[in-house]
Amino acid sequence: MPHEKNSHLDGPVELRHWFETPIGEVYKHAESALLSQKLSENFRSEVLQLDFIGWEDEFHQAMRFAHYTILDNTLSDQTKYTRVAGEAEDLPIDTHSIDIVIIPHTLEFEDNPHQVLREVNRVLKPEGIVLLMGFNPWAFWHLPRFFPKAKGKTPWNGRFISRYRVIDWLKLLNFQIEVSEGCCLFPLVKNKEEKKKRGIVEKIAALIPFIPAAYFVMAVKRVSGGTSVFQFKNLKNKFISPLAEPATKTIHVERKHTNLH
Repeated sequence: MPHEKNSHLDGPVELRHWFETPIGEVYKHAESALLSQKLSENFRSEVLQLDFIGWEDEFHQAMRFAHYTILDNTLSDQTKYTRVAGEAEDLPIDTHSIDIVIIPHTLEFEDNPHQVLREVNRVLKPEGIVLLMGFNPWAFWHLPRFFPKAKGKTPWNGRFISRYRVIDWLKLLNFQIEVSEGCCLFPLVKNKEEKKKRGIVEKIAALIPFIPAAYFVMAVKRVSGGTSVFQFKNLKNKFISPLAEPATKTIHVERKHTNLH
């Protein structure tokens, strides 16, 4: 349908601008705090992000020595990070070549979100990690998406997918769920510093289905007989100094796979 196609093409770009609004910034700070924590805890050399979201600086330093690439289907806005042109449903990336895939609200604006996860599964190495963020469809804060005047605007025009459905899809692809939690509990309250430790009230609120405005899932690809991703004799050729200037190149690919190494 034409409406769905427009949502697919324009959704990430409009979402990028929405994150610059006062309420969008609240989501950004909550989600970037979780991303930074998990990226700093899990050192890997190859990181791929689906869609350019505009606040990569909030968590990029947590990757340390990683080679970081963003998939972008529009290339309309400038960024200092390396990008590869392509579609999430048909990733132009070699099989078993990525250590971590970041999925920041990509599934809500894709025509076939399950196919996106299958592609993510294909490009990930054994023991590779998925860091996924989504809007909670049951959240009280998202009632505007049911109003005629609001449901055509981003992010309310996305097709929200519940955390439990996403987890089911990941499990079917043989992922093990390491983290599953609600985040951005009070999106109308601007708080630039996300608390590292939640109080009792916050912990209880995170468990109530209609309170968290978004959710965060971390999953690990389990493969029978898979080999470890840590091959230290090869890592020295993949290091990027944290003090060096980030890459500025953009890679254009038309439906053929490329190796990011």
